[in-house]
Amino acid sequence: MGWRLTWLWCVLAAHLVQANDACVRIRQNSLAFCSMVDYAAVLDVAIDPTGSIADAEAKTHYDSVDQILLRFGCSTTYSMYTCSDCRDAYKYWVCAAKFQKCGGIAHNITATCPPWNPRNAINDTASSTCDLVTRARMCVSLCEDVVRKCPFVLQFQCPDVDTPYFSRNIATCNKLDRVAHPEAPELPWPGSFSDKV
Repeated sequence: MGWRLTWLWCVLAAHLVQANDACVRIRQNSLAFCSMVDYAAVLDVAIDPTGSIADAEAKTHYDSVDQILLRFGCSTTYSMYTCSDCRDAYKYWVCAAKFQKCGGIAHNITATCPPWNPRNAINDTASSTCDLVTRARMCVSLCEDVVRKCPFVLQFQCPDVDTPYFSRNIATCNKLDRVAHPEAPELPWPGSFSDKV
């Protein structure tokens, strides 16, 4: 079952490029589930001009993980974190994956890129050449937060190098509204926890 979930997350992060992709301003609290999104996001404006479909898809993926956590037995603490911590971390990750942020500096973004191949996702490099709609890469720390806070039963994995979809550059990567380190608020939210902790 774990390989299926890992594949699902790879598909989520790929956010297959559509011909009608455009940057659409999403206001904070305008979405029912991903209410923390507050920036211009890449959306297929022909079928989802407001982001409500992507928001519903993010909620569906979240609910699937929630069902696994309920079966796992969240009444017991599996580490220093709880299933509540896992749910929060996963929500940020899935929303960042579904609502890729527009913009960025040329060498720190991806654009209308080919679909992400789950078999070589970990080995992809950031040198992919793409054009048209530019996307700020997701902060690897959002993914690492899921790994740290969720039970191993999810078998969640993150790349250990920058890829066309993930970045450690805190100045340009998409961290949603997280600005402080969750366990050390005096520190800025890192591009990668491995670099800062």
